[in-house]
Amino acid sequence: MIKHSRRILGTGIITLATSTALCGPAHAAEDGVADFFKQVLSNATYQSEAVVTTFREKPDDRENKGIEDEQIEGWSHLSMDSNSFVGDYWSFGLGLEAIASTYHGGEQGLFTAPGQGDGQGKYVDLSRLTLQYLGDNSEVLIGKDTIPMGVAEIYSPADLYNSSNLINPQQSVDFGVWQARTDFYLGSDRLTAIVMPLAESGPSASELSRWYARGSSGSDFAALNLPALPGGGSADVQNAGYDNDDPGNWGYLLEYKGMAPGIDYFGSAYSGPSPYPVLKNPPSGQLGPFLVEYPRANILSAGAALTHDSWKFYGEAVGYWSAHQKDDDIARMMIGTKYRETTFANAIGFNEITPIVEFDKEWRLDKQSHPDYSTSSADARPNPENIIAAITVTIDDEWKFGGAYNRSIRDRDSLARLFVRYEPTDNLWMSVTAMDFHGRDGTVFGRYRRNDNIAFKVHYSF
Repeated sequence: MIKHSRRILGTGIITLATSTALCGPAHAAEDGVADFFKQVLSNATYQSEAVVTTFREKPDDRENKGIEDEQIEGWSHLSMDSNSFVGDYWSFGLGLEAIASTYHGGEQGLFTAPGQGDGQGKYVDLSRLTLQYLGDNSEVLIGKDTIPMGVAEIYSPADLYNSSNLINPQQSVDFGVWQARTDFYLGSDRLTAIVMPLAESGPSASELSRWYARGSSGSDFAALNLPALPGGGSADVQNAGYDNDDPGNWGYLLEYKGMAPGIDYFGSAYSGPSPYPVLKNPPSGQLGPFLVEYPRANILSAGAALTHDSWKFYGEAVGYWSAHQKDDDIARMMIGTKYRETTFANAIGFNEITPIVEFDKEWRLDKQSHPDYSTSSADARPNPENIIAAITVTIDDEWKFGGAYNRSIRDRDSLARLFVRYEPTDNLWMSVTAMDFHGRDGTVFGRYRRNDNIAFKVHYSF
């Protein structure tokens, strides 16, 4: 099925690229393909960034030997994004990401085959590859692309279907999802139906990285707590992967986005692999392996944002039901507000002061009860009861500073961030950011408390 999907996509692209030369000789067809890809490159935009991070302490690694202990790490990223029209109704999109870092085990090899993502980062990989039909009232897309969802400014509990490179979780990079999508436009509203046939794990920190959460699957910037083994032994944990050959295991998403004066809103329904991992027990009488699985789940979500003058008020709600009780059934909500203050800011010589406050809450409706599963996704679900606040002070067109604070009410761990940014031109900006992790062992932020750091970043677009 994977090979078949790749063949259909590749055939469609080549057919479109050579359509103007089908009646000519062979060398004319080759010239048509060459001209098409020249157009793709000429339409491309590029962004490059380099980050140097200095850590305050070495990781505490008494149990896992070989973890990196460098107190200075480097990370670099070059992205290319291109959109090209083929005739009046077709579009071809291409996105490439080149990443290199000093984080141990971060990147190996080039490109991930569709549906074969196993959490290993690549030096060069596809983030977008799309073939799109653009009709008057509808659009059809096949390939790899992002799935934007939610109305939140900082954290959206409804944004569950995208994939990111988390080798360095402070510099996450969005990667697309393989999909077939149809959009129907109803005035200013839109109805979207998406089939996601190729589920895969996004790149994440390796076991040798200081960003690896001990005992976790290495994803979602969170850990699954493993059961204790006799004699204090370490658990053998393996990734169960995905069964992409069966359409019954694919992901299916339906979303409606609407607009009214001053209001944006959405509603969605999803059925497919869960965005959260659970742990399956070893066979009876054996100590391993434990399997990290993403069980099938049904998800409903909705949200709305109201804007009035300088204010924005918004909220989201999510309902999550796991098939066969392999995970908890939960409800989540988020409410938030954003204000753009200019009167006082102008009075003190600044352009704008923008505070944002959000509150997230989760309720467990039903506990995981399948006899073969003993560890739910509770510790992998971010922000179960958190207050998140941020403020940005824009001094002028070149300088801004600010910070953010994420505090878990339930676990009493937190993350604080301060930054200063200088943007001398439209294409170039630089920033210095300080991060502070606080909390007990086993909490989302507490497990990284020895990773307090200061990072210098340079970003250039061309």
